[in-house]
Amino acid sequence: IFSGGFMLLIFYWRPDWKLLCTHSLSVISKSTKVLLRTTDETNQVFVSDMKVMPSSLANLVSTRYASPYVNGIAGNDAEIPLAHYGTDTASHNDVIYFKHHSLKYIWNNSVMTFKELGGLDKQATLAQLHQDSTTGLKHDDKDDRQNLYGQNLITVKVPPYHHLLMFEILNPFYVFQLFAVVFWMFDEYYIYAIAIFIMSFISAITSLIEVIHKLFQVKHKKSIHSNILGSVLTYRLAGLTVISATNDQGLIILQIVEFYLNPCIPNRSPPFTGTCIVNESMLTGESVPVTKTPLPSGENELQHLYDTDSHKRHTLFCGTEVLQTRFYRGEMVKAVVVRTGYHTAKGKLVHSILYPKPVNMQLLRDAYKFIAVLFLIAMCGFIYTVVIQTISGETAAEIALNAIDLITISVPPALPLAMTIGIIYAQLRLKKQKIHCISPQRINVSGQIDVVAFDKTGTMTEDGLDLSHIVPSYDTTEHPGVPTFHPVIDPDYLTSELDSKDEMVQCMVTCHTLTTIDGRILGDPLDLKMFEATKWQLESQYDQIQMTYFRPPMVASDMSVASPNGVSGGDDIGVVRQFPFASVLQRASVITRAYRAKPKEMKVYLKGAPEMVASLCLPSTVPADFHEVLKSYTQQGFRMIGMACKDLSLTWLKAQKIERSAVECDLKFLGLVALQNKLKPQSKGALLKLEKAEIRTVMVTGDNLLTALSVAHESGMIRPHEDVLLASTSDASENSPATLQWNYADNTGKSRACIVTICIMTSQLVPNWHLAVSGHDFAIIQNYFPEWKEILSVKGTVFARMSPDQKTELMENLQSVDHHVCMCGDGANDCGALKRAHAGVSLSEHEASVAAPFTSHTDLGIECVPTLIREGRAALVTSFGMFKFMALYSLIQFCTITLLYNDLTNLSDVMYLYIDLIIIDLVAVTMSRNHACKYLHKKHPPYSLLSVEMLVSLMVHIILQLGAQLLVFFMIRRQCWYTTLTPAQDPMYFIPLKWVQIKDAYWVKAKQGATVMTYDTSALFYFSCFLYMSASVAFSRGFPYRTPIYKNYLFIGSLLFLVAFTLFLIFGAPTELN
Repeated sequence: IFSGGFMLLIFYWRPDWKLLCTHSLSVISKSTKVLLRTTDETNQVFVSDMKVMPSSLANLVSTRYASPYVNGIAGNDAEIPLAHYGTDTASHNDVIYFKHHSLKYIWNNSVMTFKELGGLDKQATLAQLHQDSTTGLKHDDKDDRQNLYGQNLITVKVPPYHHLLMFEILNPFYVFQLFAVVFWMFDEYYIYAIAIFIMSFISAITSLIEVIHKLFQVKHKKSIHSNILGSVLTYRLAGLTVISATNDQGLIILQIVEFYLNPCIPNRSPPFTGTCIVNESMLTGESVPVTKTPLPSGENELQHLYDTDSHKRHTLFCGTEVLQTRFYRGEMVKAVVVRTGYHTAKGKLVHSILYPKPVNMQLLRDAYKFIAVLFLIAMCGFIYTVVIQTISGETAAEIALNAIDLITISVPPALPLAMTIGIIYAQLRLKKQKIHCISPQRINVSGQIDVVAFDKTGTMTEDGLDLSHIVPSYDTTEHPGVPTFHPVIDPDYLTSELDSKDEMVQCMVTCHTLTTIDGRILGDPLDLKMFEATKWQLESQYDQIQMTYFRPPMVASDMSVASPNGVSGGDDIGVVRQFPFASVLQRASVITRAYRAKPKEMKVYLKGAPEMVASLCLPSTVPADFHEVLKSYTQQGFRMIGMACKDLSLTWLKAQKIERSAVECDLKFLGLVALQNKLKPQSKGALLKLEKAEIRTVMVTGDNLLTALSVAHESGMIRPHEDVLLASTSDASENSPATLQWNYADNTGKSRACIVTICIMTSQLVPNWHLAVSGHDFAIIQNYFPEWKEILSVKGTVFARMSPDQKTELMENLQSVDHHVCMCGDGANDCGALKRAHAGVSLSEHEASVAAPFTSHTDLGIECVPTLIREGRAALVTSFGMFKFMALYSLIQFCTITLLYNDLTNLSDVMYLYIDLIIIDLVAVTMSRNHACKYLHKKHPPYSLLSVEMLVSLMVHIILQLGAQLLVFFMIRRQCWYTTLTPAQDPMYFIPLKWVQIKDAYWVKAKQGATVMTYDTSALFYFSCFLYMSASVAFSRGFPYRTPIYKNYLFIGSLLFLVAFTLFLIFGAPTELN
């Protein structure tokens, strides 16, 4: 009350101060509030209410899934078994927790900190989940889980518009603008006050519309995938009640969900019976249908903890769409819910959009610091004004008005609007170039980019793969039992060169997850290319567990030999079981049975990374020159696939239960398939532009290291004369520590560890060398060699076989060494890195890229990155120039008013309007219209407002303008015709509202409402007008980031008009106009 609401405003900006003023520190068990502080550079603070829940409820999951396997699996990692909730000092019946950003955090006594409440992953073993799939939940269990986890909702609340508007105007800039408007109204400066109010209101409304549009966009896309599109039967075993649900709000963790075709998955759940074909494009950006198979049920595998990462191929993710289901006759596909709400993949995506990591806006922080300096200058003027006018006998009201007026002059209220004009222009220009931005603040940040990380496939190279060569391996007649590679087979002649019964052909035909949807064969492009080359046909059966049959070309026209049901011909091959591709395992396999084979005669076909395939094969079946042949192809940029097979003797039932590891071993090597991934036509040119601008480029891919190196050489990312060092690592074991060694990329075998250290010390002498690592090497360096993390962040160029989490980790490493990073990906497996980078550019328009600040049209390729950096630099330099202009404008006016206060005079309202409303606003709007320079310059723009270059430039201008105004002020007084007007000299001074004219002077408001004119005011007013215009020219320098100033026609036209009109006022305007 005594502060007039000012303290409430301060507490709104700083909730930690409010907490310190209203609460005292307490032990955690007795706390009613908790102060949260982020550990990143933004240092944000939040305050949440502390709540309690029964201990039995908090430990519900850990108690139910207390497993004899957990201790052996988890080791000392307290994050895996989320147990022992509670506090030593609190009642054993209560556990404390708090909610933050819609997530619940519960006190974990075993690690003495709060842990986020999660689902069943890393909690339950596969055996326990299999058991739950048959028993389900009782009513009491269902109610407890409902209380613990809440409803299965991903809530996107749109607050009332007036609340959003209030949050917007409580920004410190808007608060100061409101204060200035109210003060000017009291000072009868109505016109400018109304103008500033209208501009600020429009700016706030525009920001409000953007916020509302974003919320509605997220809410709309969330709601599309939160409603079940097909029939969902939810079984609650208490009383065997069957509930038909049309929405997903009632689903809880551990419920059994069964469905037919085409539901949109409302939660995260692993299937236990049947198979699903799922479209995960809304989460990963990958439009390829994915096959989901039941959780493993082998004896050894049942002891493993369920983990969504390692069991990704067995998990249906929230928001994904089931395209097909295959199940036993009379029994639908069944799944158990393991996560709900914001804990699901869909929920995490929405959560990251609703509560994004704040942009590290160095410009904004520097602006606050500089405004604080301006405020200190204003306080000096405030004190000077109070002292001078008190000595002169002014009233307290006049002194207060004049002193506060000086503060509003020193800190211009129009500063926020002026600084955003350049960003608005840049956003419009980007949109015309097919680059869309959902986070305008990031445009300035993109101007600071000095490292760009590119995904390879679909980003630098074309999406599709071309089948280039087939290299089979056979025993020669001269040397039986000695496998060798046969001559390369062209894919166009595959059917004529190899028989349909050839194992290489049958592996290409069967080992994939292709499926037919609406009469079209869909699946991974790599699988599709290989299958189409064989010219076989695929015969799928939907909605029932039957084998998918593949029919050779010759049988397609000969229906005389057919199965009893008319589906398969005599040479057909059926798939009994699929083991889909797993990035961790780097392979995929299938168990097949030929139509004419005996019931137990089956064969497994496997394909994957050549090195992995060779390691799973019997050494006697692998050609001796395997590594040399593989290296020769990968160095040419081919993507290589290895193939293998072996015979099995299994019944159909055992084939469904056999462990994957028992199938994928002791194989026979069949050969290699070479696929070519061509560079996009824009890639070389874009990389060359970045190189000339001295912007470092990095490749981050999930592909083979040698293939990635080949693409890096072909694209120009690595020049022919530059050295490349490959990491060679080994993991730590009980008997030996982890090792790291660097070798030449040409495999000379020489250690480069000592040479790398020398290169780091003499990097200016030997700058052209690169490091290349695989995902495995990256993990070893992260865990065991932290001293190499910085070196790898500075000199690493190729990062291959990188998982999505490792890509995100790489972004963090690059930022830790003060790089401003741009990540460019196609949206598949790049979402985390796109969000974590300073500027993420998605070349995909799928929903996974909603979180990316920038989305480019796919036709542009990576050419969008130089375009974005050019526009970002132009916007950044424009913002810097506008800030310096507005700061100098306020200081020019501050100096003018301070000099006039010395004689108890001031500018008239019309003078203020001419300066503020006409000169400043017109110049501010037009001087920001400079387009970005057409090429990237190697000189990088300043990154900070407080940099030496920026401060020296501004200080020089301040000194020059102050010296110039002092010179004019004293020169005018030395003229023979100069007259000083004082109350004693003016016989009509005390006549209210009386106009008095003095030759060649200008009107100034004085005491008692009378208006007089002085030479000082007239001279300083006109001279300051030209100072404002000259400052705008000085801070509109174009090269090397913007087009030259003379190409900004509106700005040049505005300046000419202002100069002409000001000269007209001085020399040609009639007295009535003055």
